[in-house]
Amino acid sequence: RVPRVVARLYDPRRAEIYLRLGLTTISSTDWGAERIYELISHTDLDVLQTFGRGEVSLIMMEVTPQMIGRTVQSLTVPGELIVTAITRQGKAFIPVSGTEFLEGDILYLTILASSMERLEEMLGLERRM
Repeated sequence: RVPRVVARLYDPRRAEIYLRLGLTTISSTDWGAERIYELISHTDLDVLQTFGRGEVSLIMMEVTPQMIGRTVQSLTVPGELIVTAITRQGKAFIPVSGTEFLEGDILYLTILASSMERLEEMLGLERRM
């Protein structure tokens, strides 16, 4: 009568077996490797959280000088990238497509992991790896 079981795995190769049994798994090995990769390869983008098996990420970044005056719409790619929230002068809000980025804004972006390079290109950031 346990509503949810989560299994911590040291051997990520066993995750498939647990999934077939309907169990949620956490692998510190997989998570650690993914986090190290994110930190090394996307140094200007701070990954705060991943979802699923890392397919979607929530990242935080400060608005760059090149982004000031641009709108949320210019950074939106349907199905790949959305600006989830903005913190401005210490207060967070959910932006609309016409919201302009201001100096000092902190952006929270939800992005497909496969679109990280595309975001870096859109922002003019250099890839480290």
